[in-house]
Amino acid sequence: MKSILSVLLFLMFCYQSFSQKKYFEDKFEHFTIIKNNDTIQFHTYLNGELTSKKGALLYLQGSGNDPFYKLIRHTDTIKSSKTEKPEIKKYLEVHKTLPFNLKEFTQDYLLVAISKKSIPFEIFGNDFKTPKSFYENDNLNYRVWQANEVVNYLLENILEKKSKIIALGHSEGTEVVAKLGTINHKISAIGYFSGGGNAQYYDFILDIRKYVQRGEMTEEESIIETEKIFNEIKDIYKHPNSLTKKWLGHSYRKWSSSIEPSIDNLLKINIPIYVAHGAKDKAVPIESAYLIPIEFIRNKKTNLTFKVYPKLDHSFAIIPQSDNEEYVDKWDEVLKDFLNWCEIN
Repeated sequence: MKSILSVLLFLMFCYQSFSQKKYFEDKFEHFTIIKNNDTIQFHTYLNGELTSKKGALLYLQGSGNDPFYKLIRHTDTIKSSKTEKPEIKKYLEVHKTLPFNLKEFTQDYLLVAISKKSIPFEIFGNDFKTPKSFYENDNLNYRVWQANEVVNYLLENILEKKSKIIALGHSEGTEVVAKLGTINHKISAIGYFSGGGNAQYYDFILDIRKYVQRGEMTEEESIIETEKIFNEIKDIYKHPNSLTKKWLGHSYRKWSSSIEPSIDNLLKINIPIYVAHGAKDKAVPIESAYLIPIEFIRNKKTNLTFKVYPKLDHSFAIIPQSDNEEYVDKWDEVLKDFLNWCEIN
């Protein structure tokens, strides 16, 4: 339910006209699984030869209905002086929910990503209308089912059967990998990026308490806002299957069918788990993530590595605090730490 990872890039092109070329789709290989009268679309990216791979990195993205890549075409007329002939610049604005730098992606693993129900891999412009079938299947159990089928397909049809399968979830995707790890025992390791340990409703209450601590809300106001959340949650479970009633942009059906404390699933998993969280995360409070190591210690489980990145936000970036500072993307550095950890775990 948290906002998705959306990185804005500007790609400058000096070409005569825009075409409907698939700028990113052509870099991937695309697969379809048909099962239970349903269709799963997943995609693989290969940097190097498949025979040299140790296995696959299955990435499970956060919430939302965005494709992996959305491209918006722009044309600007630039004129630097009164006498100079105007210059026409054409460029693409690229939004992506796959946070990886493809050129620098590790050659050790095949990158695998799964499209959400009825969402295309790549689109041009803002005209795409999300079909009803997406909302009908936008829930935790459906995404876990998709991921489980993809893992099995990879080992049966693409990779060697003893290949390593690493499941990496970010934001809402952490809830998916946590539950996936309880049902698919072919997974070798789990990456849990920017996810909390409690049911997500708790995070909203935690945010309110932080507003009070910062002096942005009075105690009296916080009580009112907290009660609003309690009432909303009660209404969700009175109408658990409603697609028309919404809260924070998501249907009641999604909330009622997706919210469960990830810590309950994480504690059932015995393979190595790597939790990474940015201390500056405003989407999922780091206080929520601290429940995870506490519960692992309390339950005498030793398969957890918990790492905090002091300066990074929800998307593992440094957010500028003034006009003199720049946005710095650190996702690939965090990923490198994780993959290095996978080598010894």
